[in-house]
Amino acid sequence: MKFFKRLLPAVLTAVLLGACGKELPKGIQEDPSTYKPMEQLPLLCDYVYLIDPDTNQVLIDRGSQERMYPASMTKVMTSIIALEEIPDPENVTIEFTQEMLDGLIAASANRAGFLPGDKPTALDHIYGDLLPSGADCSRALAFYISGSEEAFVELMNQKARELGMNDTNFVNTSGLHDDNHYTTCRDMMKLYLYCMENEEFMEILKTQVHISVPVEHFPEGLGMTNFVLMYINQENPPYQNYMIPGFVAGKSGYTTEGEYTLVSNAEENGMNLVMVNAHGYVEPHYPASIEDSATVYNWYKDHFARIIAIGEGEPFGTIRVRNAFGRDASVTAVKGVTADLPKDENLHIYVDYPEVVEAPLKKGDKVGTVSVYSYDQLYETVDLVISEDKPVSLFGKFQTALYDYSGGRLWMGVLLVALILASLVCVLILIVLTREEKTHRIHRDRN
Repeated sequence: MKFFKRLLPAVLTAVLLGACGKELPKGIQEDPSTYKPMEQLPLLCDYVYLIDPDTNQVLIDRGSQERMYPASMTKVMTSIIALEEIPDPENVTIEFTQEMLDGLIAASANRAGFLPGDKPTALDHIYGDLLPSGADCSRALAFYISGSEEAFVELMNQKARELGMNDTNFVNTSGLHDDNHYTTCRDMMKLYLYCMENEEFMEILKTQVHISVPVEHFPEGLGMTNFVLMYINQENPPYQNYMIPGFVAGKSGYTTEGEYTLVSNAEENGMNLVMVNAHGYVEPHYPASIEDSATVYNWYKDHFARIIAIGEGEPFGTIRVRNAFGRDASVTAVKGVTADLPKDENLHIYVDYPEVVEAPLKKGDKVGTVSVYSYDQLYETVDLVISEDKPVSLFGKFQTALYDYSGGRLWMGVLLVALILASLVCVLILIVLTREEKTHRIHRDRN
């Protein structure tokens, strides 16, 4: 009887374990080759580069390394150098001269509008450089800092090399066309990301309207309008209006050869989106680059968000461990994954690990992987590990042998053991009853 008392708990444990089915892992288990691709957005610009620097994701890359003409995106470099070279631009005066103006009218360059004799501040010139894209202000800053435009261009190219803009060459401060004045979307992205770290630069670029200090020809100050923001989120726009709720700032440009260009950023659904697009045309006053920014930013707002796809240590079901006590062990992710991902069924979590592994295993041993897909594009694969030690045990071997003997149907093995035990109990009872009957018979015979 003691033997049966010792065996009964083990049998009950086997029954309980057999009754607990394998926990289904989180995730979509279809073959990743069946995931549909993301639609190609209908864009006007030939070159488009969209990233999220927070997650290091490249979301769109159409010719990001092709050379293109930056046009007035050039003034991003002019302005950031001016902010770094002039520590207190609000208290520095730069007199505008005829030399700074020469050639700009003939070249049909955009101008903020200062005239010779005006003495705005260096900060006014930086606003004029970025908001109305004034080539007159670009020249003024260059003359003040370096003595000439040519000398200032050397600073621009030096800064480009420092930033790793290895396929960029500047010839002037404003972006007027020159075949040797070129860059790429990828290089311009490096420059803009650098500028985004400068709070004063971004504050200027986000300004709708700026009025300079009073000057000789503009005693109430020269008004300057942001040539990018005048097209975006306006109630009474002078031209076309594009609604982009998360738009933050940008610097546009246009030349006949370079067509419309834009470097910009937007914040949508927790995503930090930064884009450079270039060489696109629709018609005057309908900038293709800004229209593309509306298409891209709004599409990502509607379809994507910053999502925690996998939590660190997140459980992904259980795995059967042969020859170990306690048939199943939990499986968890070694690290989390947070990224800009689809908000709908196009976010796929693909789990890949076997149904069974062999003991011994230690906590943290890899048993599989979990992959995050955005549409049909693999974003990241993370290791899945076992969450507890699983040494070989005698009972585990018994349990595994029972499982194998029953052809993988543990309930049949448990039933078989139960039948055997029931038979043994019946035999035992029969023996006990037989002995009792014999004892009664002997007692009866003696009497």
